[in-house]
Amino acid sequence: MSRHIEFASDRLIITFTGLTVAAALKKEITVPLTAVSSVRVGDFKINPIAFRIGTSGITRNMKHGRFLYQNEWVFLSFSNHKNVLIIDLDDFEYKKIVLELDSPEETKMKIESLLAQV
Repeated sequence: MSRHIEFASDRLIITFTGLTVAAALKKEITVPLTAVSSVRVGDFKINPIAFRIGTSGITRNMKHGRFLYQNEWVFLSFSNHKNVLIIDLDDFEYKKIVLELDSPEETKMKIESLLAQV
């Protein structure tokens, strides 16, 4: 997978590799745990013609980069909008970060465990 999350005691470090870096126009995002308001796994759809800085693929599912969603910036990195990790944020440059991961449920539990310690 071209997306990876490193878990630190006070932050999440999301790194992108390979072609995802070029598509998303981003190599890394560091999120303080204090900015995370909730985390869930689910389906995330966005208007195919939403204003964006990044890449949308030929298919309607592929999204990488910064998108304007409900008048706020979100960061998306997925090829399939189903079963993605959705991180809701407060007081951060993005309102949400949505990622396709190999184990989204496991990642969700790790983040919730870190949040419980903050």
